[in-house]
Amino acid sequence: MKILGSGRAMDRRWQVGLGLLLLGLLAYWLFRPNDTLNVPLGVEQAAIITYGGPSLAVKPYKWGVAVNVRMAQVSGQASARIYDVRYLVNREGTFDLKDFLIAEDGRPLDGLPSFKFNGDPKLSKQLENRIRETENIGVEISGHYYAKLLGLIVLWLGWLLLIIFYGRPKPLPLAVASPVPTLAEQLRELMARLEDGSLDAEGKAKLELLMLRCWREGLVPAEATMAEVWAAVSRDVNTAEALFRLELWLHRPASGVSRAEITALVAPFTISKIAVPSEPSAS
Repeated sequence: MKILGSGRAMDRRWQVGLGLLLLGLLAYWLFRPNDTLNVPLGVEQAAIITYGGPSLAVKPYKWGVAVNVRMAQVSGQASARIYDVRYLVNREGTFDLKDFLIAEDGRPLDGLPSFKFNGDPKLSKQLENRIRETENIGVEISGHYYAKLLGLIVLWLGWLLLIIFYGRPKPLPLAVASPVPTLAEQLRELMARLEDGSLDAEGKAKLELLMLRCWREGLVPAEATMAEVWAAVSRDVNTAEALFRLELWLHRPASGVSRAEITALVAPFTISKIAVPSEPSAS
């Protein structure tokens, strides 16, 4: 009987010990320290990291990343730098800040402390109070607001009309363009300068061009180039000799062609616009 009583007492002690152990595990699970920080989505947070390893930098940004990280400030010495890191969580989940950091020289980050946080879609009470306080702030405008606004509009319109119309100069009459001289008029002017000996090199070049325009009629189309015009005029039996004498007088002054001969070539074309005189028929 004593042995049996001793066994029952031992079973009771085991039961009590097991119950206390389970109670302790339950209390630890309920009141265990939580090293994960809850942060609201879309609100920038700050973390201070002291690290004596290689210099830290933020990993390159990728589209759709869950956490946006930026380095606000770096202070301290190479042996123990202090980093002011700002981060913003974009979606719900648990993340570690060190996963978004790298070494500037590519070395592994040995000994970098873990900094875990949880993206919480719910706003904290403190943030809700800040938003409510901000929303309650209003701007009040007193003293005939609409009347003042209407007066400012009228004043602005009057000032604009004054700038547009006051002191505006009267439109100038349209200048009548002087008529372009005809080909015959230009040739008469050049022939007069030719006769009195005042025709310079520029005038001679213009005379050559106008005579080619006169001689080209009926030989080449209007869109022909100057080289084609000169070739056609030099080949035609009615104009080849006249062109030859004009070229000698222009480019070979010692050829013996006189100004009177050139005047005789030009004179027929000063009577009409572009008409080319017909060759006299052989009797």
